[in-house]
Amino acid sequence: MPLDDETAARFDHMMLPLAQQVAAMAQGENAIDLMLDLYFSFLRRKTDFFSQGEMCERAVQSAFERQRAIVAKSEEGKARAAAEKAAKEAAEREAARAREAAELERQAEEDEKRRARVKQAELERKMAEQTKAADGSDKIQEITDEEAEKIKGGDETDDVSHDLTADDDDQDKLAPGTMMPNSGNGGEAEHYVWHQTLTDVDVRVRIPVGTTSKQIVCDFKKSKWVFGLKGQTPMIEGDLYNDVQIDDCFWTMEDKTTVLVTFQKKNDMEWWDCVVKGHPCIDTKKVTPENSKLSDLDGETRATVEKMMFDQHQKMKGQPTSDEMKKQDMMKQFMDAHPEMDFSQCKFS
Repeated sequence: MPLDDETAARFDHMMLPLAQQVAAMAQGENAIDLMLDLYFSFLRRKTDFFSQGEMCERAVQSAFERQRAIVAKSEEGKARAAAEKAAKEAAEREAARAREAAELERQAEEDEKRRARVKQAELERKMAEQTKAADGSDKIQEITDEEAEKIKGGDETDDVSHDLTADDDDQDKLAPGTMMPNSGNGGEAEHYVWHQTLTDVDVRVRIPVGTTSKQIVCDFKKSKWVFGLKGQTPMIEGDLYNDVQIDDCFWTMEDKTTVLVTFQKKNDMEWWDCVVKGHPCIDTKKVTPENSKLSDLDGETRATVEKMMFDQHQKMKGQPTSDEMKKQDMMKQFMDAHPEMDFSQCKFS
C-alpha cells in the first residue's frame, strides 16, 4: 500500500542524515545517482529484491509514477492558484482604473460646476459694484413726484412695519456680490476650494493628473501667495486676505489631482471672506462658528470668542449685537434720567 505524505514524513529524521552524508560523498557528482545506488545496493546485498527482476522493475516504476503524479498535481494546483491570483489582481486593477476614471469624471464635473458658480458670483459682484457710489455708499436713485408725494403722505406706522419686514428679509439675503459659505466656513474659486477655522485656512487646489510634487511651485509670503507648475504661468497669484505665519504654512500632495495648502492666520480672531484678494468672497455673516472647548482658552481669549459667537448668532437672527445692546441700554438710561425731554421724534442708529 502506497505511503501518504504524513506517514512518509515520520521517516524523515532517518532519511535526512543519510541524504546529507551521500551529498558530502558526491564531491561534485550527481548526489541523486549516489543515493539511488546506495539504496539499490542495500536491496541487492541484504534482500532478495532482484530475484524477481520484472516484478521489481514494475514496483520501482510504479513508485516513481506515483510520486511524479503527486508532483504534477501539485504543480497544476500552483499554476491554477497563480492564474486565479493573476486574474483577481487584473480584475482589481481594472476596478481601480474604473474607480479612478469615475472619480476623475466626477471631479471634472465638480470643477465645471464650481467654475460656473464662481463666474456667476463674479458677475453678481460686478453688478453690486455698479450700484455703489464712488465712496462705497448706495447710489441715490431718483423718484417721480407721485412717488415722493406718496412717501410724504404715507402712514408712518406702515413705513415702520415695512422697514421691519424688509430688515427681516435682508437677514436671509447674502451681502451683495458674495457667496454662501460652504460646510467648512470657506468658499471656492476657479482653481480651488477652501475651508477655514479662526486659526487656519485649508485650500485644496486642483492640478492636472500626472503632476508630481517636483513640478509644484508654492511660494508663501507674509501677505502674498503664488501657486502653479514649473515653467508655466501661475494658476494663483495675489495678495492674501490678511497676514499669515509663514513658518506654519505648508503644502502636501493629497491625491493625484489635489494639493492641500494650509495657511496659519496671524490674526486668529477673524473670519476671512476670501483667500486671495480679488477672488470670490463669502458672506462672513453666514459663517457658522466652529465648535471648540472654551474651557481650554484663557480668560481674555474665551471672552472674545464668546462675544464673537454671541454677535454672530444675533446677526443671523436679525437682533442687536452686544455692542448695539450696550448702546441701547445707555440711551435708555439717559432717557429715563431726562423724562422732561421728548424723544418721540428721534431716530437712533
